[in-house]
Amino acid sequence: MASDRMMEYYYSMAQDSLGNNDLEEAVSYFRKAANLGAKEAAREIGVIGHRYETGKNAEKDEEKAVRCYQMAGDYGEDEAWYYLGMLYFRGINGAKPNPRKAKRTLEKAADAGVLDAILMLAKVYDEGLLGYVNYSLSFKYYLKAAEYGNSDAMLMTGLFYAQGDVVPKNLDEAEKWIRRGCELGNPDGENTLRGFLSVACIEYAAGASGRVDDKKAFEYAEEVEKMGEDDIFLRLGKYYKNSRQPNHAENAFRAFKKAAEKGIPEAQSALGLCYEAAMGTEENIQEAVGLYKKAAMAGDPFGMAHYGYALANGEGVKVNEKEAMEWLIKAAMKGDKGAVQILADDYNYNFDKKV
Repeated sequence: MASDRMMEYYYSMAQDSLGNNDLEEAVSYFRKAANLGAKEAAREIGVIGHRYETGKNAEKDEEKAVRCYQMAGDYGEDEAWYYLGMLYFRGINGAKPNPRKAKRTLEKAADAGVLDAILMLAKVYDEGLLGYVNYSLSFKYYLKAAEYGNSDAMLMTGLFYAQGDVVPKNLDEAEKWIRRGCELGNPDGENTLRGFLSVACIEYAAGASGRVDDKKAFEYAEEVEKMGEDDIFLRLGKYYKNSRQPNHAENAFRAFKKAAEKGIPEAQSALGLCYEAAMGTEENIQEAVGLYKKAAMAGDPFGMAHYGYALANGEGVKVNEKEAMEWLIKAAMKGDKGAVQILADDYNYNFDKKV
């Protein structure tokens, strides 16, 4: 067809003009080719716009860049809208930024599926770059970018679901997106996943996710522990100890035992109290005192105080008043109020940490 021949002619002439570094003539010929349906011509106009914008192999001229991007976008080169939007954000040739035009052109690119534009809009609304914050729109664009496969957006989408401030809290969706971001090798993925799991394990224990799920709580804690957070079971145990959830005592015992196995002194003391008070397990004074002693030797004030009580009363160990008082004083010096009270009541010892 004649139009096809003319399109090829104009495209060829444009390429010759590029070879001669005559960019304006090249744009003119590419435009004629684009008018006849040459999609690649629109892309070439956008590339020339980028040369004008950056000054690479061309005299820097952002006004000409704007015209090229506008032309390329009108011919269907959607990525050109992104570059034009960013120019409006920065301000053309040193002029003031034009947020209104930036927003409009970025939205054109985003609606066409240009990932960079989608991510930019997510950031714009998240950080208030238009002069105001809109977390709902930020989430909308992060989710869209995540669906396009961007790992940064996946992590952000997961965090939105985990927080539940902008969209309904959904830990299943949060986990799904954060794990996907990790699987794609995002450098922040592991830290984001560890942080999410650390919080979510308590939330599942508490029912903050919409349901109590002790199985999930312990599974998450196991994973977090493997990621290097040795105290996660101590934190989970503390929650269960103070909660009124069904089986809270058994769950507290189970969690403290896991933490104590890591040699955490505070966890050893907490597990000792479980044995002493028959909390989630059978009473076992000897086991309790053994754990208090381990914790005391490692410097835990609760362990020091309770080991001192045991020595004073002969519970699970022989009475030793002298050693008992030594441990009680050590505990009091570390701020254990129970030890301070016992020293005053039983030993007439008025402890003053300032001395």
